Amino acid sequence: MTMRVANTVCDFERLPGPKNRFQLLFLFCLSLLIGGLVPATSEAHPISVSQENVYVKRDKVLISMQIYVEDLYFFQKLEPDEENIVSQAKIKKAIEQHKQFLLDRLLVRDINGEKLQGKVVSVDDSSVKPEGVAMSDLMQFTLVFELEYPLEKPPEFLTFSQQLVDSNAGFPAMVQFNLKQEGSETPYAVAMKPREPQTIRFNWEHPPLDPDASEADWQAWLKDRREETLGITSYGTIYSFLYIEDFEVRHEILIPLATLESFFTLEKKNPDFLSVAEQEASRARIEEYFAKANPIEIDGITVKPEVSRLDFYGLDFTDFAKRAEKKRVSVANARVGIILTYSTKGTPDTVKVTWDMFNRSVWSVEAVCFAFDQSYKPVFSKLERNSEFMWENPGRKVSLDVNPVAVTLQPRSVWTIPVVSGFGFLLCVMMCLSLVRRGHSRKRTLTAAAVLFFVSLLCLPLAQVSFASPLQPVPEISTEKAEAVFKTLHKNIYRSFDYHSDSDVYDALAKSAEGSFLETLYRQINQSLKMQEQGGAIARVTDVDWEVIQLQSGRNQQTQDLQDERSFAVKSTWTVAGTVEHWGHIHTRTNQYEGIFYLEPVEGTWKLTGMELLDEQRLRFQTSLREVKEEAPVNTEEPTPSKKTADKSSP
Repeated sequence: MTMRVANTVCDFERLPGPKNRFQLLFLFCLSLLIGGLVPATSEAHPISVSQENVYVKRDKVLISMQIYVEDLYFFQKLEPDEENIVSQAKIKKAIEQHKQFLLDRLLVRDINGEKLQGKVVSVDDSSVKPEGVAMSDLMQFTLVFELEYPLEKPPEFLTFSQQLVDSNAGFPAMVQFNLKQEGSETPYAVAMKPREPQTIRFNWEHPPLDPDASEADWQAWLKDRREETLGITSYGTIYSFLYIEDFEVRHEILIPLATLESFFTLEKKNPDFLSVAEQEASRARIEEYFAKANPIEIDGITVKPEVSRLDFYGLDFTDFAKRAEKKRVSVANARVGIILTYSTKGTPDTVKVTWDMFNRSVWSVEAVCFAFDQSYKPVFSKLERNSEFMWENPGRKVSLDVNPVAVTLQPRSVWTIPVVSGFGFLLCVMMCLSLVRRGHSRKRTLTAAAVLFFVSLLCLPLAQVSFASPLQPVPEISTEKAEAVFKTLHKNIYRSFDYHSDSDVYDALAKSAEGSFLETLYRQINQSLKMQEQGGAIARVTDVDWEVIQLQSGRNQQTQDLQDERSFAVKSTWTVAGTVEHWGHIHTRTNQYEGIFYLEPVEGTWKLTGMELLDEQRLRFQTSLREVKEEAPVNTEEPTPSKKTADKSSP
């Protein structure tokens, strides 16, 4: 049956009361055997099973801990008399010892991982008779400890855990954990194992609906909760998001820190917290581990990933695409987010993912794969021996269409005048006339004229004046053609940034921009695509819309400085929409710009050679969840509620 929860929805079979203790023991032992915690060939060990009922109010947490007298035998070393009877006096003494034991071992932590200080307000031991309890009947008598933890304000998060047994204990302990929030009758219930924290999120304005609420109301409530948390609704679950794109495959893994430490232990002075310095010191080990774990084959070749992001998140962090603030985190409720990127030369043909991170704490992982417009939900399971997911390209190939624009506007014909040779001929004539007037001989005069004429011939190719024919009109591009050329080059600029490597971006930009402006343009566009809201991630441009494109009339100083008289300038107002997608949600930002662009023919193609940015405005920024087009939800801890299966009762 389905139980709706404060922040998730859990599927489980309700087994309340002493009469079901053996069922709980059987199921728990079975889970331990499957998980590898207890060898299947070992002899049976005693198991401590108790029930923890939690009621969370705005100003305090009330815990009713129901145990069996047998637990006092386990934990407080009760000794029977010669007739195998445990006296009432010994039981009462053990109860007093057990009060502090529960306060030390039943842990409640706030949003920062700090332990709440509680007290035992009462103990119901009315089931224990004056004559005591026979050892064979220890499981027939219950004790109820009432604990209280005061709160300074209504909590947004609480983390519950139990450490009833030490790590080297010879028997396990399980707590049947049931929780209700004030203002709602819908419980959260789970079998809580040692050192596996349960973090609950509380919404005091909109608490969980009553069990008898309509399915439509529950659907709306769940939708609101998913939007509030950007789809990351469980705090003890591993999230795996696989993105397949034209130039890279990206694997994003969000894992509770406590779960990560079930694979390897991080060095820390305080076992409950990981300091900023310890986080930095642990990065290399975490990166090295994930670089080898969960291998990915692209087109049949195992590709080594690059770790592009590794952050430690506290409970108050919801948008994991952002860079996390560096601060101390709690081992009990912090999470580690790591992004692994695998570069490809284009659109891959096949992608194969093998999940190999399994242990006694991780039996299965439900992943989501987004491959362009398609979505998939592979389930990696140790029990079902299903650890692989294969994606095959349905026929898509990358086509960026960053092509140069040829110049069809013909220039005027060029006239060339040899300035030096003409001047030399004139000088030669003048010198000859001067020599004749002074009475010089004819031979000397001709010699001087020949020398001067020869010198003028040598200077002929060095001094010429070229200019456009004044008999032809100045070529001017039409408004329609100028708009078409500008739109193509402008779109090419943004499309160039679909490439991932700097060299590929530069090669694409060089088809539309020229000279020193190429470097300037790269820096400006790259900066404009950075989403500071998302830690500086580069957005992928999804739409460029031109509101105004005006061909600038006449020639100003900028266009006069250009070498080719066919050059022109346009003034434009345009909007750019870009997206950053991580962790199953999409951030979209739309900016508006106004500027003047200068275009010039370069070696037969139009190139952008300059720009003046006149205005820049941010129009909107919004976040939405990426739709998963599958019937089943991503996280089975939050299934779609059903009236037919919803449990209407309390635990």
